[in-house]
Amino acid sequence: MTRAQFRKKDRSESIQILSERIAHNIRVTIETIKHCKEVKIKHYRISCKLLPLLTDPTLNIQLEELPNYENIVSLLSEVGRTAQFLDISLSIHPDQFVVLGSNKDNVCENSIRELNFHSWVLDMCGMPQDYTCPINIHPSLSNFESPEKFIDKLMRNFFQCDQGVKKRLVFENEDKGFWNCSNLYEYFHNYMKHAYNFAFPLTFDNLHNQANPSLDSDGNETSMSSWFIKFYQTWPSEPVFHWSEAAEGTVRNHARKLTIPPQDFGLDVTWEIEVKDKDKGFEHLLNKR
Repeated sequence: MTRAQFRKKDRSESIQILSERIAHNIRVTIETIKHCKEVKIKHYRISCKLLPLLTDPTLNIQLEELPNYENIVSLLSEVGRTAQFLDISLSIHPDQFVVLGSNKDNVCENSIRELNFHSWVLDMCGMPQDYTCPINIHPSLSNFESPEKFIDKLMRNFFQCDQGVKKRLVFENEDKGFWNCSNLYEYFHNYMKHAYNFAFPLTFDNLHNQANPSLDSDGNETSMSSWFIKFYQTWPSEPVFHWSEAAEGTVRNHARKLTIPPQDFGLDVTWEIEVKDKDKGFEHLLNKR
């Protein structure tokens, strides 16, 4: 449900429709997790659109306004119980407009609100407040005075987030701009450790690394394995990494399915396979193994 759709009707009617759709979304999520078990998928990324519009500051919708609020909370709890019973790990990946270090203060405020909300959803699912259930975002900004000042602002906003965010948040290398693997590691690991005695786990995305490679001092591309291992070592638990291939004729667009399995270099990794065909792409991958 979009903001425009919500505003087309009387608020009370839109609230009713929204409430029904949220409950439907959560019930579908429960069935999807069961399906994951059936087809031997061990990890599921919860949709960041599971509960739409509730963080939109222009609509000011309170969760308690929803007619079936108690049912929604109960269904979220069932999501977590189902995942834990079936041994399916969960994560969430908020939209790209979540930018904790933005030059615009209102974007930072909205980002904190959004992250806190996603953390609340995971809490209602009964998921642990640790990196086994990560909230993954991008730095999403290359236009800054200096990387250090960007990090310093990002950290000021990070410290305003709820505990569930602080214990789950991880960052991913990007497919263009400043935040390739090298710079992400330098500032989100090395600089942060020096300045804050803290460092985020880093999510390795192979396709982003191919589209936005890191170069050595001679201008040559550094190996994927070197960044895979460095990022792996930033996690206190089994990492959740992203794997995909570029669609034919593109650099950044995800392919419909994979032609080769992910490369784990002999290490235990939870993969989020980012392909367009979803189930068909996964079946194709299993047949490739």
